[in-house]
Amino acid sequence: MYILLKNNKLQQIISGAIKKAGSYKKLAKEIGIDRQKVWYYKTKNVALSKERLNRILDFMNIKLNKSEIEKQLSDNWRQVIGGRNCVKKKLKNGTLYKQLENSRRSIKKTLSDWHKEMKNKDIKAYYLSQYNNFKKIAGYKLTTENGEKVRNKFEKEVADILRQRGITYKYEPLIKVDNKYFFPDFLIKSNTLIECTMWRGADKAIKLKEKIGILEKKFRVYVVIPEKLSKYYRLISKNLVCGLDNFKAIISNLSQKP
Repeated sequence: MYILLKNNKLQQIISGAIKKAGSYKKLAKEIGIDRQKVWYYKTKNVALSKERLNRILDFMNIKLNKSEIEKQLSDNWRQVIGGRNCVKKKLKNGTLYKQLENSRRSIKKTLSDWHKEMKNKDIKAYYLSQYNNFKKIAGYKLTTENGEKVRNKFEKEVADILRQRGITYKYEPLIKVDNKYFFPDFLIKSNTLIECTMWRGADKAIKLKEKIGILEKKFRVYVVIPEKLSKYYRLISKNLVCGLDNFKAIISNLSQKP
């Protein structure tokens, strides 16, 4: 902590300390502070570290009143002020934004290089790591009857229906098709994928159609949506299951198949 005293209080204390010690040199030796610093403190009202100020006060055998203190500053106050002054200077001469842009590009390249390196080392581990990071950010909060944390109420309802029907499933497993990696919502019987969405908009159907085109090379794919959203998903009608009642019927049929 640093302490800034009011008015000329520091100069008064230093002047008294010099008089008591007999000279600048003797005072510097007594309190263990460089002689030039002693001179500086006598001429300027500056903030001193609490430890250094206490050395001077102990030598003078005096204590400060709170009313004599102008400010108490953090240990890094010089760096903060220096940083602000540096920003002002760069704004004035027009170099700040150029430097920020260069830093952004450097960080972007570093991240890009890291992603490439990780993919080359172990691509499966890379995608699992990225997926786990995403889950932390997304904040999966709802818990299924099987104990998984899921994204939303609709996914929970689908998961609970599967459990109630005695169907074993994997939630968001990592799968690979055509050298592409995916995390579908549910995998059952090792050959059937279930995607769930409550997205209100046809743009989701466009993305799903592309994804389904790849996944169907190895899996049967169902997309379960709330019935009221069916108009947005006509593009993938052959994979669509509208509403949980229809989903229960399909699951009943699947549970009877090998």
